[in-house]
Amino acid sequence: MNAQATSRRKSQLICIFVLVALMISLAGCSATPVPPSPTVSVSPPPPTQSQASVPLAPVIDPGGAQIMVEAGKKIPIRATAAGATEFDWTLQGDGKLSANTGDVVMYEAPATGGGIAIVTVIAANDQGASAPTSLVINVPVAPATATIPLDALAIPAGFMAGTGDPANVIALGAGQVVCHTGTDCIAITYKPGAGWGGIFWWPLTCGAAGDPVAWDKVQRGDCGVNVLDAGGLKTVERLSFWVRGAQGGEVVEFKIGAVDMAPKPGRSLGKVTLDNGWKQKEIDLTGVDLTNAIGLFAWIATDNNNPNGAIFYLDDIQFEGSKR
Repeated sequence: MNAQATSRRKSQLICIFVLVALMISLAGCSATPVPPSPTVSVSPPPPTQSQASVPLAPVIDPGGAQIMVEAGKKIPIRATAAGATEFDWTLQGDGKLSANTGDVVMYEAPATGGGIAIVTVIAANDQGASAPTSLVINVPVAPATATIPLDALAIPAGFMAGTGDPANVIALGAGQVVCHTGTDCIAITYKPGAGWGGIFWWPLTCGAAGDPVAWDKVQRGDCGVNVLDAGGLKTVERLSFWVRGAQGGEVVEFKIGAVDMAPKPGRSLGKVTLDNGWKQKEIDLTGVDLTNAIGLFAWIATDNNNPNGAIFYLDDIQFEGSKR
């Protein structure tokens, strides 16, 4: 091969090499790049309360930083806390709690007032206990009280019976037991036979006995007494008395006023089953007008409730309220 042919052959090989290199380069430029796979972050679900370590601090009702409770009154206090299985209560200061556990407790303010109490509750479960929640309770001083005994205002004169003469079914006498106080308690005997019987205490100005003239004055309202003025009271809140049965089980209704005797329509305890020991009872007189009161106290018994009759005792009957 001559020199000219050799040179031409080299030129052809160089062109082929350049062409192959160019094709490889073009093939690389036209390829579509594959993007990298994205990184996925998976957050765990929020824990349920059962998975939480401890309950949240309890919320209590009544809420607020502090409240006021009248002397001698009771109020319920309720606690709630998600996830709690028990509640522990503590009391610092005056008054008392009905319990130390449970979601509801009863707080009772001291009778005389003038104190402060701090009620604290903690919620807990098997994982632990919450932060405490506290309530401050202010108990103002109870207003000065005053009383006036029933026998300073009225006498047991209005004897009543369903049929016949009340004297055949009702008898009064001195107490045949140890009285609640002193020796002047009243013994009452009720005999069945008239269907029912009872006695009203009314002012002496109405009459010394329940004759027709007295009952007429009573129903007209001509002989009332102002209990507030008589006792120097600003308010009259209750009529309290002590009662006991001779044997226990006697059933008697106690009331003040009636539908036809001031104060109208009156207030009643309903039928009370007596114990054979002294018990204090109260008739709430809040809102009752006692400025011209006549039927100041009464008891009523029936044959149905006392088929064998009843003997019971009364003592220390009095009106209670606040002083002027």
